[in-house]
Amino acid sequence: MATINATISIASNAMTYPINIGKTMTMKKLGLATGLENTDGLSSKKFAATSYVKIIEADDSTSSKASKVYVRNTGSSKTDYFYIAINASAAAAATTETIGRLYGGDWMLIPYEGATDLGVQPSTVEPMTLEYCMFYE
Repeated sequence: MATINATISIASNAMTYPINIGKTMTMKKLGLATGLENTDGLSSKKFAATSYVKIIEADDSTSSKASKVYVRNTGSSKTDYFYIAINASAAAAATTETIGRLYGGDWMLIPYEGATDLGVQPSTVEPMTLEYCMFYE
């Protein structure tokens, strides 16, 4: 039986004492010791406009229990970014739940409950590429 693991390593000397964090997580099914086994594969999308685009729709997931979503801005710009949001428009607005911004080289791995849309909105019309993947039960 296949399983999906995620590993992160963080090292910092920004404080008076160093920080070293190394963690591995087996993505597990809700309430079980069994790991997640499904993915729709790694997708890549090129953007050249500042329009909001859903990258994962609520009905994309066959399970709303224990999904995880990986998203990465493949660029290197420290000024151009993607807004990442759930539900409505990704740009900062009263009805939007903006998670944050992914600048060039930034990535995130988040839990996803499957009942909401996950979308992005580029900050510029300059070409930018986003890669993303959902893991689920």
